[in-house]
Amino acid sequence: MTSAQVPRIVSAIYKAAEHIRAHGPQSVAGLFAAVDFGPRRDRVGKLKTAFETGWLVKTPEDLIVLTEFARQHFESKRPQEKYVGQITPAKCQVDIFASPGLSPRFIPNRRGPRVDAPPAYGDKPSFKRG
Repeated sequence: MTSAQVPRIVSAIYKAAEHIRAHGPQSVAGLFAAVDFGPRRDRVGKLKTAFETGWLVKTPEDLIVLTEFARQHFESKRPQEKYVGQITPAKCQVDIFASPGLSPRFIPNRRGPRVDAPPAYGDKPSFKRG
């Protein structure tokens, strides 16, 4: 076994460790069902890598558990308690001048619509056929 190292947070090994931490020891089949290890041909290799890096370990009962190093890592990542000032957001001050306003595309022309422009879809033509 090599020295223990922390895998990337987005990796399947890290997600498997989080699942084991939340739900307890898992069998190999249960772990593959709960966590996406990718294609079938890569699953065993990724799990073997987790064992070699010292992140997960297999018990004599064929269950996969976290190593002491992995437990210490998750304990150090435990969220700290927040006081009320951090939980409650600051009061929002509305400022009408901070808005860029309406886009010119949506403001009607002050001189009126063009005479030669075709009518919009669904509008009736403004001229009469005679």
